[in-house]
This record gives sequence, C-alpha cells and structure tokens, in this order.
Amino acid sequence: MCISHSLFKNDTFQLLSRRGIAVVSINQFIRVFARSQLWIFLPLYLYFSRGVPYVDIGVVLFIMAVFSMPFTLYGGRFIDKRGAKVVILISNFALVLILLALTFLVAYSQPLDYIYIALILTEPFMNIIGSADNVIVSEYTSSSQRTAAFSLVRIFQNAGFSVGPALGGFIANISYSWVFVIATAFSIAELLIYIAFLKQRILTREEREKAEGIKFYAAFYNRNFLMLSSLIALFFIIMGQWGTTLTLFWKGFDGMTNVEVGLLYSVNGIVVTLGQIPTNMIFKRFSDLTRINIGYLFYLVSFSFLPFFQGFLFLMIDTIFITIGENVITPSLNSVISRVSPPESRGQYFTSFQVLIGLVAPTAPVFGTILLTIYSNNMGMIWYPFTIVGTIFFLSFIPVWRKIRIAEN
Repeated sequence: MCISHSLFKNDTFQLLSRRGIAVVSINQFIRVFARSQLWIFLPLYLYFSRGVPYVDIGVVLFIMAVFSMPFTLYGGRFIDKRGAKVVILISNFALVLILLALTFLVAYSQPLDYIYIALILTEPFMNIIGSADNVIVSEYTSSSQRTAAFSLVRIFQNAGFSVGPALGGFIANISYSWVFVIATAFSIAELLIYIAFLKQRILTREEREKAEGIKFYAAFYNRNFLMLSSLIALFFIIMGQWGTTLTLFWKGFDGMTNVEVGLLYSVNGIVVTLGQIPTNMIFKRFSDLTRINIGYLFYLVSFSFLPFFQGFLFLMIDTIFITIGENVITPSLNSVISRVSPPESRGQYFTSFQVLIGLVAPTAPVFGTILLTIYSNNMGMIWYPFTIVGTIFFLSFIPVWRKIRIAEN
C-alpha cells in the first residue's frame, strides 16, 4: 500500500497538472485502447479471412510507411508554423473519415485493393498526430522532465493496451469488422477531446519567422541528429519484430488462439502500466543513450529464446521481458530526440525522426514474413538470423554512440 501510494505521489504523476500533458495522456489511452485491436488483428484478418499470404501482408505494411514519409515531413513543418493543435485537428478529422470508410470496406468484404488504399492513407495522419503530441509534451516540460513526461504518456498508452487487445480477441472471434468500428468510434472521441481541452499555443513573431526560414528537410543536415536517429532506426529491424511477425509466429508456431494472442498483448500493457515508474526509478542514473542500448538488449535476448520453448506460460514470461526492454527504451527515444532538436523546429525534427524510423522499421515485418514463409515448416528458425544480425548491430554501434552530443533545451 505504501509502495503504491509513493508511486502515485511520484513527480511523474504531478505532470498531469499541466493541461497539454493531461490531454495527450488521455487521448493516448483512448487511441491505443482502440487501435491496438485494429493493428494486432489486422494481419490475422488479412491472412485468415481474406487469404492474403504472409509476405503480401508485410509488403502492405511497408508501403504504408513509405507512402507516409513526404506527408509526415511536411506535417512537421506545419506543426512549427501553425502550432500543434491546428495540425492535430485537421489530421484527426481526416483520419476519422478514412477509418469510417475502412470500416465499411471490411464489413461488406469489398475488394482488397480498396482496403489496402484506405490502410495506406491512414499512416501519414497517424504519424503527424503522434509527432504533434510529442511536440506538446516537449513544450510543457523542461529538458530534465522529458523522460518522466514521456513515461507518463506511455503509462496511459499501455493502460489502454492492457485492456484493448484482450477485448479485441473476443471481438475478433465474433467479427473482425467490429474491431474497425471501435477504432473509428474512439478516433471521434479523441478529436472531441482535442477540440474541447487542448489550448492552442500562440507562436511569437520570432518563432514564426524562424519556422518560416527553416526548410522541411533541415533536420537531415544536422549530423548529430542524423547519426542518433540512424542508429535507433537500425535497432528497429530487431525491435520491429514485436507486432506483425510475433503475432503470426504465436499463431503458427505456438498455436495460440485469438483470445490468447489478445491476452499476451494485454500482459504487455499491464507490465508497462505498473512497471514504467519503477523502471524509471531503477534506471534514473543512466543516460538516455545507455537506456536505449539496455532496452534493445532485452528485446534481442527475449526474441532469441522463442525457438526453444512453447506454451502460453512461457510466452507470457517472454512478453514480460520484452516489455521490460520497452519500459527502459521507449521514453528515452522521444526524450533524446527532443533534446537534440532546436525548440523552434521540434515538429520537423520529430517528423524527420519518424521518417527515418519509417525507412527502416517497415522492413522488419517484411523480413519477418519472408522468413515465416521460408521456414513455414519450422518457424522457430526465423529467430536465428535476427539474433545474429542484432548482435552485430549492438557491438558495432558502441563506438558511434560516444560521438553523439545531447543538449539541454
């Protein structure tokens, strides 16, 4: 009881008194609760209901990410020029319309090409909204508070994730189309909360002039930012197996049901919700860059054990270890990007980071689904190449991390 009380008295939760952080946190809960169901069960819908091969699913996800890149970059420029709220409202409204169309396409089993187009159109708006949220959190905190603030947002995200996938497993057993209905309805709720409670920050004349003078691709000329983002992006080749590849692997190798898959992802959400603050306490003396490397190792080792054990109990324990890695690494990713970004162009830097991740991370499910196809008779084999490549990344990046400089801003 004392431990629980002390956690909620922690400085991290005190940040909820700042309206922007409270709005972002609540909407992240709503967003993840609804869309986690969508993205977890989307590959299963495509494979089991529509007969789409593994590789084609990976390619669709890759195209979604690549298509979004130029729009995401321009979105960052508009965040800096017009403010985060305006960009969020426009993007969220467009996303609601696309999700509504997608719901009808799935419910009435329309041609796959139409479904693919709708899915591809969702990606840039989701990226822009996410980057704008990160800008808002950065604006409402000092440099020293960033990791705590992004941790708080993650706690709300994963409170939603602890419930969403489990509920989605039961809903998907009834009909996959209801998963899309929920995603649409909760996106409307998100939009209304942004409209009602998020204050528009008035940019100063100096800030507007600086934003006008910065090219939308300027972040890529910042060597420090580019080096940092590139290393993180390459880590996503391994960490990105958490999602599509792992979902299909659990079904094909371990024979998990939809309900069990949903419960495993809910374990992830519960461990983040309850474990993020204790994780921060344990790692508070570590720099953001050190946390990124330690978290990555948790992912790598956890994936490496998957070929050797089966059964729901083992997968639950393995999911807990993956989630510990997630707790260590994820808040530091956003914190470190905000700290290498000039305050007047954070929107562009966050979206540029999103684009760099988007160049690499989408290859993760492509590689994963290719290996699932090659080793369809012995799916456990897919984790051996990832372990080898992931270990090479970790060892070869060590001297490069030391060259990165992190500022206070």
